[in-house]
Amino acid sequence: MVSPSLVLQQLKQDYMNVVIDIETIPCDADTRKILPPISPPATLKDESKIKKWREANVARLEEEQYRKTALDANVGRIVCIGMLFFSEKRVFRSGLSIFGEQEKLVLSTFWKHIHEHKTPYIITHNGLHFDLPFIWKRSVILHVQPTMRFNLTRYRTDHMYDTMAVWSNWDVRDAITLDHLARTLGVARKSGSGQDVYDLWTARQYKAIAEYCFRDVYVTYCCYCRMNFLTPADASKIPVQYLDVG
Repeated sequence: MVSPSLVLQQLKQDYMNVVIDIETIPCDADTRKILPPISPPATLKDESKIKKWREANVARLEEEQYRKTALDANVGRIVCIGMLFFSEKRVFRSGLSIFGEQEKLVLSTFWKHIHEHKTPYIITHNGLHFDLPFIWKRSVILHVQPTMRFNLTRYRTDHMYDTMAVWSNWDVRDAITLDHLARTLGVARKSGSGQDVYDLWTARQYKAIAEYCFRDVYVTYCCYCRMNFLTPADASKIPVQYLDVG
């Protein structure tokens, strides 16, 4: 198998497409302390009933509230960014999954690799609304200078291709998950759920997160190919580098 570094060098000499996906986790401990308190339903007036409600629900609802911050770019954290590069002629392909405990390094490494190529054609699933804005916002918050500007214009595919947006014709009422789209198109399947990422993180299984992230990248790539009447490369034929930036 050709080494990932050699394939990346070849890609730099050709027009480049890049499939992008991110994995995020909830806010840090300090931010968790200042999350809004969980309040009982306004219909509860009796103090004894309020106490019982708190005992039965507060711990669970606080955990749910905390985990949901993983979807909020203002406080959530990026722990992995996966990318699949392929040339305009789909001759060269290579995968890169950047991960680590230091979000700032994950972001700066991502921007460094994107900068090494020509202006890329970006492919995502829900990237218009989630992945790309999340990357940009976290970069701004952490003082990481982007090396390119994401064009997040809707209703067009000349600058980027969002498989969810295209499949639903940009109608959020018809939004489809990546797993559902992959099943519908009969292509590669996801290997898990994004809800598992935080549990993997707390277990310090960082490489497993990177592998899960790249699997999502590959599934997105397959959906893109299928939607454009192209034949995707077999996953075993794509060299992948898992880069732990610390």
